[in-house]
Amino acid sequence: MVPELLQDRAALYVAGALDADQREAFELILDFHPELRAHVARLQDVGAAVTLASLRRDSAPPATLRERVLSAVAGRTRAEPDPMVVTCPQGRVEWVNPQFIAMCGHSFEEIRGRKPSEFLQGPDTDTTVVQRIRDAIRERRKCRERLVNYHRSGLPYTVELALTPVLDDDGKPLWFVAKERKLANVA
Repeated sequence: MVPELLQDRAALYVAGALDADQREAFELILDFHPELRAHVARLQDVGAAVTLASLRRDSAPPATLRERVLSAVAGRTRAEPDPMVVTCPQGRVEWVNPQFIAMCGHSFEEIRGRKPSEFLQGPDTDTTVVQRIRDAIRERRKCRERLVNYHRSGLPYTVELALTPVLDDDGKPLWFVAKERKLANVA
């Protein structure tokens, strides 16, 4: 069941009524919420049906409409996603994608319910950067940082982390989504 708040955001998303930041945050939710993805797909199908039904029955859809529909469908296929981790408002792992598992070496079963700092940080992780990330979480704002994390094997690697809070209508956090991009192994 998709919560009413997310159903409302899905309708705004499909209608194109979200600003760029809201759209980006919603698309992060779509990456880890299969029921919401299905709901959005249904809304998009209804929108396409309404658009096509509004055309005169004795005329073919204009070529530009066909091109726009094909372009929109092509836009749904994406390149391999970045590693992602989703935490609850208290910072505990709720979901990760396979790319995150491959990057850090931990299974989802090992890390579910734990804070990422418990299994990713080590001696070369900059505590100043960690504090800036914690401040962003406390202040419910986006941040982008580079830091050293550690693979399950103990090998350090550098990532660029983009943290996005997903807030409800009252500004309370629903989730925090971190996209990570591995920059290099640390020698």
